[in-house]
Amino acid sequence: MLRIHTEEQRNPDTVTLRLEGKLIQPWVDELQRTWMSLLRRLPAGTGVQVDLNAVSFVDEDGQYLLKALDRKGCRLLGTSPFIATLLQERMNEERGRTEARS
Repeated sequence: MLRIHTEEQRNPDTVTLRLEGKLIQPWVDELQRTWMSLLRRLPAGTGVQVDLNAVSFVDEDGQYLLKALDRKGCRLLGTSPFIATLLQERMNEERGRTEARS
């Protein structure tokens, strides 16, 4: 199970998605829908950050989504060493595939 809390900061230029639980299917799709819905309603220039402090596990689909969010400008906060390593490995794999195509 994954809980997604949307928190608007005192600073109106940033919105935080605070996640609790496991980022696995089907919750990956739910996070993506939440994020897309948030982007549609936020004023231009508003930043989005994803708080991962309470996330205990991320499956492969979750890793891909977090990397996509990161590439789209979301700030990932509170990544545990485990999750940070998973994301770094995913980034290295993607970089290796890109270099192999060149």
